[in-house]
Amino acid sequence: MTFALPSCEPGGPDADAIAASIGGWVTSPALAELAGYFGGTVPGGTVAAVLDHVAEFSAAWDFRAGVRERFDTERVHYAPALDARLRELIADLGVDGSAVPSLAAYDHVLVLGGGIRVALGRSDYTARLLGGAVAARTVTGLGSLRWRDDREHREALRLGLDPVETEADMMLAGLRRFLDLPAEPTALRAGEDWWHRTWAAPRPGLEAVHVLAAASSRPGRRANTADTLTGWAQTVQPPARTDRVLLVTNAPYVLHQHCDAIRLLGHRYGCGIETISMDEASLLEWGRPLSTTELLQEVRSSLLAMRNLYLSLPAAAPPR
Repeated sequence: MTFALPSCEPGGPDADAIAASIGGWVTSPALAELAGYFGGTVPGGTVAAVLDHVAEFSAAWDFRAGVRERFDTERVHYAPALDARLRELIADLGVDGSAVPSLAAYDHVLVLGGGIRVALGRSDYTARLLGGAVAARTVTGLGSLRWRDDREHREALRLGLDPVETEADMMLAGLRRFLDLPAEPTALRAGEDWWHRTWAAPRPGLEAVHVLAAASSRPGRRANTADTLTGWAQTVQPPARTDRVLLVTNAPYVLHQHCDAIRLLGHRYGCGIETISMDEASLLEWGRPLSTTELLQEVRSSLLAMRNLYLSLPAAAPPR
């Protein structure tokens, strides 16, 4: 069985349903077996206690040493049979999510940022969705002021892109390319550690396209996914309780970014949240094979995001 993502409809998350979803995930046989291969256990007890225990254990899967970028994750090579089983269990835990949106219309589409190929792939898939099965009022590409490294610089040149300096510039390049945006935005705002560009009504039916380089909440470190989601709501578009927000990312980051979005947007603003991965065509064009340690790292990220989401829930679901 592959776990479904926790649900968050307009009006705000159902605390009881989300608590049940998180409880089922953290006490699942798949997670217990996965932890067991690394000397860990999933004990009995309350969901909060189990989350704390397994979150502490999951440091065994921290192959980024807490600070490395994802493409610098440590690689460990496991025996073929074990490696195959580990990957099966990770797939069962649903970190990949689905590439198919459940609806034909959303109020806002958020394209989450990353490296140059990730930004292009997510932008490519978003543009194809908007050109076919999905309508949206606004699209926002999210990123940070993390400076690109030499690998990303060389890849941008190989792809024929103009020079890019930051993660947000990579997202800017992707949305300009696939949404055919003019070179110059219709509006530009900026602060000491952030900027926001807007293209008003760039195509019929689309009110605006935005690109945000979000400020970081962690001095000396780049803005992370949580910072970009919060930055969107505070700087670009605070969502209404009736709004549906679609996040576009890629496997295996769907589950933990979805949980962060429910906590930071669905819980705070009451909007609906849905998160999807790039489709197979975009993954083949823009993705790369991921090591098993990279996948284990995202199980840890999902676990920590679920614990944060669980701790943000009220003790009991409010009347709905």
